[in-house]
Amino acid sequence: MKQADEIMAQYLLKGGKMLAKTCPACGCPLFEFKGETLCVVCEEERRQKKDDDGEMKQPSGEDEKEEKHRKEKGAHPGVKEAIEETLVALCTRIRDEPDPERVKLLASALKKTAEACEMLD
Repeated sequence: MKQADEIMAQYLLKGGKMLAKTCPACGCPLFEFKGETLCVVCEEERRQKKDDDGEMKQPSGEDEKEEKHRKEKGAHPGVKEAIEETLVALCTRIRDEPDPERVKLLASALKKTAEACEMLD
């Protein structure tokens, strides 16, 4: 399973927007992607479970909460602060990452995140 920051970096590269709200299930930032708000980390875990099990399990109460959060729309206060925190996290991850390919992916995500931060100024 990919680490949360790798999943988020991939969604940033795909054009997803990191929001200031966090997922109630895992605590990761929510993303706006293709017109909907979702936790990309939980979504990836659901996909992995589906691939592992061959079918999707019945949603639990927690899954229903996540689904509600996925459907939320609109601007969120503190977006810039969340992006700045992500910049720091990506820098730390790049510094500690031994795999050059992952460094390249994370650096690209860092660039996109910095651009997003500049757009908010």
